Amino acid sequence: MRRAHLIFTLAIVGGMLLMANQVREPRGFRNNNPLNIDYNKANDWDGQIGIEKGVSSPRFARFSSMEYGVRAAAKLVQNYMNRYGLRTVYGIINRWAPSVENDTHAYAEHVAHKLGVSPYEPIQELDIPELLYHMIKHENGKYLDMATVTKGAQMAGVSFV
Repeated sequence: MRRAHLIFTLAIVGGMLLMANQVREPRGFRNNNPLNIDYNKANDWDGQIGIEKGVSSPRFARFSSMEYGVRAAAKLVQNYMNRYGLRTVYGIINRWAPSVENDTHAYAEHVAHKLGVSPYEPIQELDIPELLYHMIKHENGKYLDMATVTKGAQMAGVSFV
């Protein structure tokens, strides 16, 4: 009886530690959506599995893997560049994270500095993986490994040549 009680207690404590660790992960990482893309029923992203769970006001999309979350972000940035002519870090981030919710200027300055460019200097499609890499850090407070970012960008058809 005593052994069964100990095993039960350890299982409960282990489960609580696992849940606590998941809660500590940034929202973008918990949702496999490291760029915090808003959920929109009309968007049928590859790998999208719904809207975030476990929050009182769900807002962000959930993806089956980080690569699919990065893929969606890369597709959006490609769209910003090609459809709207947004080719600067500031232009992209101003649309991504508008000033009504964010300190867009500080966000763009931070990411541009990491890229080694002016926020107002044009960037190329081949810069998308590094742009997303630094945006992920700004959005979540930590980096996602570059291999995952690169894979997601490749899945989006980002040209590296």
